[in-house]
Amino acid sequence: MKTTLIKVLAASVTALFLSMQVYASSHTVHVDEAIKHADEAIVHGKEGHTKELLEHAKESLEHAKAANEAGGNAHVGHGIKHLEDAIKHAEEGHVGAATKHAQEAVEHLRASER
Repeated sequence: MKTTLIKVLAASVTALFLSMQVYASSHTVHVDEAIKHADEAIVHGKEGHTKELLEHAKESLEHAKAANEAGGNAHVGHGIKHLEDAIKHAEEGHVGAATKHAQEAVEHLRASER
């Protein structure tokens, strides 16, 4: 009886540990993708390419939201807000403001990984 309990407990702890690894890696993958697309948005914004900035900011936002669902923190939340603002400004044709918000988003997303 005692060994069965120990085996069940060990299996439960192992399953918990493995699920945490998947949980953490999903978060990290989405943050990395969000940063990659936000960086692309910044590059296009600096070149005055509003349409491309908008496309990458939207893709970044989708990954940031997925990262948030997989265990985000306040920095991910702030990154999401800045990406939403970047999208809003890009849709209005304000490439400078959109680029600045994308840069702020990247700073928060990078900080979320520390």
